[in-house]
Order: sequence, then structure tokens, then C-alpha cells
Amino acid sequence: MPRLNRELKAELKTTLPLAFARPEDPLLGATLLGILVRDGEAKVDDAVLHGRSDVERGIRFSGERGDLQPTETWGVVFVAMKSVPAGLYYQGATALQLFIDRPGRRGFRDIAAAVNRMSDAVAGEIALEELLPPDRAAVALLLEERGRDVWERTPKERRDAIRGTAS
Repeated sequence: MPRLNRELKAELKTTLPLAFARPEDPLLGATLLGILVRDGEAKVDDAVLHGRSDVERGIRFSGERGDLQPTETWGVVFVAMKSVPAGLYYQGATALQLFIDRPGRRGFRDIAAAVNRMSDAVAGEIALEELLPPDRAAVALLLEERGRDVWERTPKERRDAIRGTAS
């Protein structure tokens, strides 16, 4: 009889939002964090991983930008954390944009790009070029303040790449 995921999860004594760590697949087992950023302010909102954040609620999204006149542009950042014996560290971070016409209750998001960016973050890629410098700085500050030990455990070249100061 197949075992339920919740039974396996209880047995492993770990909580991972997306996947269980399995030795045969090194990409699984990462914890994915969703961040919304706009106007130099970043906040963690894991509901953005599923397209259900407060920002997206009540908006009819389309895969076609068409004649949409956005009143709000949000940066969506996916940050992957990986576990090592010493603890968690930030493995990858990728971003994309979300366009919303709040009065028209319409928006544009590229679902395929979002899924690919999540996978890229889990694979260890850092691609935050779509963010404006103040937004990128806000994301780095949020990650640094959210878990000082996680930030310090992250290799320096990754921290610099997240900040946008990599040489």
C-alpha cells in the first residue's frame, strides 16, 4: 500500500514547501521563498509561489500583455535555500516582473517564465537583472535581516551577486 506524503513528512521531521530531499535527485530538497518587491520595499509572501498573493488577488491574469496599461509593476523574486550540515544557505535567486492594471482588475504574468525561474533558483542561478537597483538592494537587505546566520553561511560571491556588487 502506498504511503501518504504526510506520513513520509512526519517521519522525516522536516518541512519543505515544494519537495522532499532525495539523494537521487540533488535539485529536490530546496526550500523556495517568494518575495514581492516594489518601490524599494521587499516583503516575503510565499503565496506568490502559487500565484495567490494579496497583490494578485482579484486580478484576472493573461499570458498576453496586449494593450494592458499597468498601474503597478511588481518584482517577484524566487529565492532557493539549500541545507548543508552547518545549516541553510541561499543557493539561488531569480526575478521576473508582474504587471497589474488595478482599476481594470487585469494583469500580465508569464506562468512558464515563473516556473522556469523557480527551477533556475533551485539549480543555483542568480538572475536579478530585471529588478531596479533600489529593489535589488531591498531584496538583499530583507534576506540579510531575515536570517543573519543563513546570510553569513552563503558564499561571499553569491551574496555579492544578490546585492549586484559582483565583480
